[in-house]
Amino acid sequence: MRRRLGQHFLIDEKILDRMVRYGEITRDDVVLDVGAGRGELTARLAEKAGKVIAVELDQELAEEARRRLKDYDNVELLVGDVLKLKPTGFNKVVSNPPYNISTRLLEWLIEEDAERIVLTLQREFASKLVAKPGSTKYLYISFLSNLLYESSVVEFIPRNLFRPMPKVDSAIVLMRRREGVRKLDEDVKRFVKFLFTRRRQMLRRILRDLAKEEELAVDLTEVLGDELMSKRVYQLTPSQLLSVSEKFLELKTK
Repeated sequence: MRRRLGQHFLIDEKILDRMVRYGEITRDDVVLDVGAGRGELTARLAEKAGKVIAVELDQELAEEARRRLKDYDNVELLVGDVLKLKPTGFNKVVSNPPYNISTRLLEWLIEEDAERIVLTLQREFASKLVAKPGSTKYLYISFLSNLLYESSVVEFIPRNLFRPMPKVDSAIVLMRRREGVRKLDEDVKRFVKFLFTRRRQMLRRILRDLAKEEELAVDLTEVLGDELMSKRVYQLTPSQLLSVSEKFLELKTK
């Protein structure tokens, strides 16, 4: 049906209700619903929120959602690609988005500083989102998620509760923004993303190569410490990765 768009619609009403509860929605909230489909989840959110921004790529589905939501004056329905439209003004996200945009969607939502995010995701992707240092699933998106949010899988959903049925099981992820954490500088994000392209290599080797390229005459072990330099990228905690990136970028500017 909508498999080409990466959309699989959750048909279990109890789980939809729980997603709204995980969001802790109040009338003070503006909630983003990505991949609104026919509006089943959107309507539930509209009952609780001050405003819902619903985004649906498929024109036919959007028309169905518009009919379903016609009595809610607090819903703004946008038709198009959420990553092109990039709506603003929301503080929470509760949605069942297309699986094929998961990584790009999460990076954008984190950049937008959403305070609470509840998403249905492929189970495998969800495990990467919450992966800890040292795990084979620990990637750049894990770094972002763990540094800026308290992220957890709150429940697993079998594939037979979706239409059309996907080939994989799913999970609901809850992300709560950490207090007092500043937004990341773009240069820092690019640097950490680069480090993860060499995630199994020792930090010492990577930074040595970079220092040579940049012609930096500095003892990086003295700056960062031997213990840190002896670790592989995927073993570094989010705060360590942030510190390494900031210190190396600072050296470049001197």
